[in-house]
Amino acid sequence: MPGQFWAIPLRSNKFACGRVIEVSKEDKRSFLAGLMDWVGESPPTAESIAGKKTLKQGDVHIKTILETGLDGMIMGYRSLEEDGINPVFFKSQEGFADNCMLMKGYQEIRPVTKEEWKKYPTLSTWGYLVIKNLAEDYFM
Repeated sequence: MPGQFWAIPLRSNKFACGRVIEVSKEDKRSFLAGLMDWVGESPPTAESIAGKKTLKQGDVHIKTILETGLDGMIMGYRSLEEDGINPVFFKSQEGFADNCMLMKGYQEIRPVTKEEWKKYPTLSTWGYLVIKNLAEDYFM
């Protein structure tokens, strides 16, 4: 559920944090994950991630937690509202066309403008280890 978080062990023996941002209404095994702007010597807690934002968000399968999480488990919950975290804006596809939509998380809002198409990333589905690889890149 949105707000749940998990610890991502890094090669440096530190931990990053992944967070559930939004659950897909179409596929209950998929969710919008956020890599938190947080790294620590021990696994994240609701208190240690307070006030932290997401660095990146992407669509993942629930197995991502099993593959990247400490013991493959959710560590806890902290309300996204407490930290002002929302799904970010995306475009629905890479190429600009009439059917390219502006999205907020999974929600399609309207056709994207040319300026928005240049500004926002494409909603992408991450493989199981992408969030861990992103964390290694950000924090190593």
